[in-house]
Amino acid sequence: MTRAAPTSPASTNPRPIPGRIGAVLHVLAVLVAHARHFAATATTRAAVPEFATAAAVFGTSNLPTILHRMQRGVLRALALRDYLLARAARGRNLRFAWPQRVELLPHHRPPAGPARRPRSAPLRPRRPEPALLDSDNPDALRLPTAEELAAEVRSRPIGRTMAYICLDLGIVPGFCDGEFWMRVEKTLRRYGGRLGCLYRVRERRADAYQRERDRRPDTWHIDWRDLRPSTVRLALGYLIGETPPAIVPS
Repeated sequence: MTRAAPTSPASTNPRPIPGRIGAVLHVLAVLVAHARHFAATATTRAAVPEFATAAAVFGTSNLPTILHRMQRGVLRALALRDYLLARAARGRNLRFAWPQRVELLPHHRPPAGPARRPRSAPLRPRRPEPALLDSDNPDALRLPTAEELAAEVRSRPIGRTMAYICLDLGIVPGFCDGEFWMRVEKTLRRYGGRLGCLYRVRERRADAYQRERDRRPDTWHIDWRDLRPSTVRLALGYLIGETPPAIVPS
């Protein structure tokens, strides 16, 4: 079984890529390659019954909606790649995120600073993150600008951005080669991503997909919960982390 080879950005970067950044860049390269292969073959694969397994992770079988989400995931992945390359060019590596639930002992806590002045006006509510929304929500199809994506990447933990990329690209453990999923999971855990968020959204999308299928009795015979590697290979063409098969021109 062949595996996807990482791209080497070192040829365009005068500094060597720090190891942690290089590991994240490898994951991003595999995810972007998968998204592009999926988009190039989706029209053909959508005609086979096993495609339901791939569609279910998006909560809908509507192909334009799926491809729109994946386009946002690719743009976000490229924005994260550019941020990491710029960080590497400055000679800076990544730092592991501090565990969120570690209770600091009193002598570890910083001294209390002066009381903050109350804000004169309430903060504007943030836009909901479209990667977390269901397909029937109009905001789920919002495509941020390049400037918005760059700002989001700079202001969020790397792991959270990676989690949103996975949600937009429909990445779940059963779709991945085991070793590659371990790389994804390690990235999430090390850099502030939340696996629980991924699984909650996955469950919600599965419920939405089941409701969609219930309205179409002609699809009841298809087992979209089948995540055997043989089924995934029929749905996607390969397991993510393997080398995507060559696309034969039609």
